[in-house]
Amino acid sequence: MKIVIFTVGCKVNQYESESLAFLFTQQGYTIVSKIEEADICIVNTCTVTHRADYDSRHYLRQIIRKNPNAICIATGCYVQTAYRKLAEIKGIDYLIGNKEKPNLPKLLPYLKKQPSPKILVSKQPTTLDTLICLPPAASIKRTRAYLKIQDGCNAFCRYCIVPYARGRTRSLPPDEVIKRLIFLEKLGFKEIVLTGIHLGEYGKDLTPPISLTRLLYSIKNSNLKARLRLSSLNPSEITKELINLFISWPNLCPHLHISLQSGSKRILQKMGRNYTPELFKEIVSTLIQHFPLFAIGIDVIVGFPGETENDFEETYYLIKETPIAYCHIFSYSERPNTLAARYTEKVPLEIIQKRVNILRILDKEKRAKFFEKNKNKILNLLIETKNKNYFKGHTENYLLVRIPESERLKINTIVPVKIVYYKNGNIYGNIYGS
Repeated sequence: MKIVIFTVGCKVNQYESESLAFLFTQQGYTIVSKIEEADICIVNTCTVTHRADYDSRHYLRQIIRKNPNAICIATGCYVQTAYRKLAEIKGIDYLIGNKEKPNLPKLLPYLKKQPSPKILVSKQPTTLDTLICLPPAASIKRTRAYLKIQDGCNAFCRYCIVPYARGRTRSLPPDEVIKRLIFLEKLGFKEIVLTGIHLGEYGKDLTPPISLTRLLYSIKNSNLKARLRLSSLNPSEITKELINLFISWPNLCPHLHISLQSGSKRILQKMGRNYTPELFKEIVSTLIQHFPLFAIGIDVIVGFPGETENDFEETYYLIKETPIAYCHIFSYSERPNTLAARYTEKVPLEIIQKRVNILRILDKEKRAKFFEKNKNKILNLLIETKNKNYFKGHTENYLLVRIPESERLKINTIVPVKIVYYKNGNIYGNIYGS
């Protein structure tokens, strides 16, 4: 039988979809890319924003329209939080929650078309089993592997639905993390990205508790050769100990994606975030002092209830005056059951869009300035894909660089490149020494 899987949302969802695909192939199923070819169609949904909800529904409706005879399965965070709403879509056969998601390989042989959606959703969406039962995909579909080491979140920020979709924090034990890293390195991956729903909470639930930084020191002592990259962290989770590890361990890529969300102290407090703009500035300053080419990306939410023009200006000037590399900009999206959904001081959509556009212009400026810092520098590029006239991949500091095609080059190798020029948002380089 043939299966197609569509993934909406974060790197954790991507990891889980790839893990499921691997497990399906182990059972003799074939993974395909077209809806029309599939006997079973799966959508791994997301609900972090209105757009994620829309995209999830879009894929499901496409499946129902293009291949009504296929078994249609929705799983993931949107199912976990809104399965009753999704059950109204005629043609979905199964709604499977996050706790049940790892059981899909066992369930598939018993699934069949249903007159109305069959619901398999537990109240508790995250357990340790949801981590352990989804191993890394044992195939080199990508050159950069993701490894999910944490799930769930205890923070309950006032705008965020994720704790309701993913449950409380759960962490993969350190010995299991190292075992999986070694497995991925033996498969040939040159870079591994540690990911989680709230990566900075890694280890708080373990006995005895352990921090993410302590885990990284254990990985360092395991003599892992691959590059290691971290996914998103909050400013309060970037400690002096972690910064010292960046300084002492070249394998740890000089790149962090920081969930800033706002540059206004007042709005951060209203969001329920446990840090200040001053702490963010201090962290960035320290990192850039030690690594002038350190790449710092940020998430920003625009239009949180009660955000005034002054609050927005504080965010704008914090970004403008801080040497960050890029921004991911999100319009505030009201999520059900969150505290922020009860706030009455809504920011008009036209004002939100205006502010988003202003930050997008600033983001382009920051990306161009970061290129200028890197121009003529020699960096190590992991070649990830080949197009007609060039190879493309990421440097250690997360620059996506294009280099000329050459018969001497191979995908999944790391080569020194000189950063040369920037055009239409794209960065170009040449092999150093060629």
